[in-house]
Amino acid sequence: MTGPLAYLAVRSARNRLVRQLRRLRTPRYALALLLGLAYLWAVGIHRRPSAGPPQVNPETIELLAAVGITAALLWIWIFGADRRALAFSRAEVTWLFPAPVTRRELIRYKLLRGQFVILFNVLLWTFLLSGGWVDTGPWRRAAAIWILLTTLALHRLGVALLRSSLLEHGAAAFRSRAVTLTILAVVVGAALVDAADALPALRAAWDLGLQQFLAAADAAARRPVPAALLLPGRLLARPMLAQSWVEWGRGILPAAGLLLAHYVWVVRSDAAFEESAAAAALTRQRTGDQSGGRRFAARPIPRLAPAGWQGGALLWKNLAAVVRTGRARGVVLGFVAVALAITLLSIGGTGATLLEIVGWLAAMWAGFLLVLGPQWVRNDLRTDLSKLALLRSYPLRGRTVVGAETAGSTAVLTALQLGLAGIAYLAFQGASVQEPAPALRTAALAAAVVFLPAVNFLAMLIQNGAALLLPAWVRVGTERPIGVEALGHSMLMMVGFTAILAVLLLGPATAGGAVFLALQPFAGWWAAAPAALGALLAAGLESRLLLLRLGRVFEATDPSSVPPMEWP
Repeated sequence: MTGPLAYLAVRSARNRLVRQLRRLRTPRYALALLLGLAYLWAVGIHRRPSAGPPQVNPETIELLAAVGITAALLWIWIFGADRRALAFSRAEVTWLFPAPVTRRELIRYKLLRGQFVILFNVLLWTFLLSGGWVDTGPWRRAAAIWILLTTLALHRLGVALLRSSLLEHGAAAFRSRAVTLTILAVVVGAALVDAADALPALRAAWDLGLQQFLAAADAAARRPVPAALLLPGRLLARPMLAQSWVEWGRGILPAAGLLLAHYVWVVRSDAAFEESAAAAALTRQRTGDQSGGRRFAARPIPRLAPAGWQGGALLWKNLAAVVRTGRARGVVLGFVAVALAITLLSIGGTGATLLEIVGWLAAMWAGFLLVLGPQWVRNDLRTDLSKLALLRSYPLRGRTVVGAETAGSTAVLTALQLGLAGIAYLAFQGASVQEPAPALRTAALAAAVVFLPAVNFLAMLIQNGAALLLPAWVRVGTERPIGVEALGHSMLMMVGFTAILAVLLLGPATAGGAVFLALQPFAGWWAAAPAALGALLAAGLESRLLLLRLGRVFEATDPSSVPPMEWP
């Protein structure tokens, strides 16, 4: 990489740091930083495991780490990799693309810019993993984590380059990589055959207990094919677990060699794709797409009817934006794969303990999404508020715009929660779990179908209302902030959101409870039906009042009053 590009990367990082420090003069940024630091202290110091002899074999820890790293690599290959590392800014597109620099130098420049994010994560994970069972030492641990994160980033980019090269060159690319693709297919087939051969022993060990299962898994991992597949993960994990300089030195050299191989793989990508990557970056800047997810323009979606509810156009637009992302496809495929696995285990009559664990995990995540989901799913005003002038130009009432925008994110979040609830229900049924009782599980699933849309709509109204009433406090757009202050800001917003949602749910809960208590002596448990109706009516009334209020705020909001969010 040429000197000017290196100078640009270093100066950009310095200016970014200075800008963050200056923002600490603002109370909300200072408060967010304090909350973020307090959270990291609680996780890294207060809840740190006590030092002492490990209760788990170090080889088992290495195996689990290698499995996790290998799973991350497989996820990249199966569900695809994005091009966020090549997402140039508007200024970079304007000034660097016409400059006398090669596309390979531009890729190196973006890799260097990405190192600043990686270094922040290195500092964070070095702090969080300090102490405990494995005393690697802070400097050795930091170097090992840096190699791991950089290798994963390069691997993700390399897979994206390979996929795009195959799409760019068609049959010629497949012919040029025929040997590599054939070897990959043979390895995958051998891994599947080996996994099927080891599965009975793993099932038997699972029924005997966790220690026996870990021992059986370690024995299965030493077979030729699994050992070869887990070798990169072991090489990357071994330096982080070394307890002496000698062990660390023996482990860091192979890991560094793996990192170097990934770097050579990325920078030697064919020049034709480098041109297409530059064009894709320019297109992304023109369209304002910063989501990072791969989009498939040809993906079929339901057509918008020429007549109907006016807000339906905005709802269709927001849902189409989600459907067209590769991330949505990955989630759907994940749900389908888990459901098929549960069905196969249920038919085989084995793995009852595993099914019960999967059921409880799915149920817990469905519950977590009640609080976390409204902050994660953002296909609403929080994304579109930067285009407020365009939204205001539509011949729509303010409450119609707010309602349609809120309905889009509500539909996505509800689909995720119901998918997890369905997975939990299937897993419990397959494991023949008696607690909670089957009737109670069925009632809980029915209640989720009835109440989740109303609860999620209220939750999303809170989030969209915050974007309208407090635009400086809410992240507008699709950029993801990083940093300790961003973590503290998310915690602050989550606490406020949870408190407001709890207050809003008191009304529907009180109405439903009053109806149930009044009718239960006469109708028994059948009183739950009118009680649910009463709760839904109360929630609908609250939503209506909030929509009217937020609609008036939307109509009175000046587009120039919505400042860009200044998170890093």
